[in-house]
Amino acid sequence: MPVLVRVASGSELSGKVENLGALGALVTTSDLEVAIVVGDQVTLVIDTPDRGQVEAAGEVLRLEQEFTGTDIRRSFAVRFADEVQT
Repeated sequence: MPVLVRVASGSELSGKVENLGALGALVTTSDLEVAIVVGDQVTLVIDTPDRGQVEAAGEVLRLEQEFTGTDIRRSFAVRFADEVQT
């Protein structure tokens, strides 16, 4: 699902939600311009197929980068501050 990530610093980036649950999400992005570190407070604006846009605030728990052979992909896990209805 497409997602807009708003970082507490005021920056934004786009990506995809690879895994979504009531307590958190895994986000992937090719956008490496916006700095994200473990502990950052973020708000995810997720475009869901059945509920429209859903906003969820949380904290970045884990961050990884991988080279896919053609580009670098960054993924990060977010733990939601409040349970989200998925």
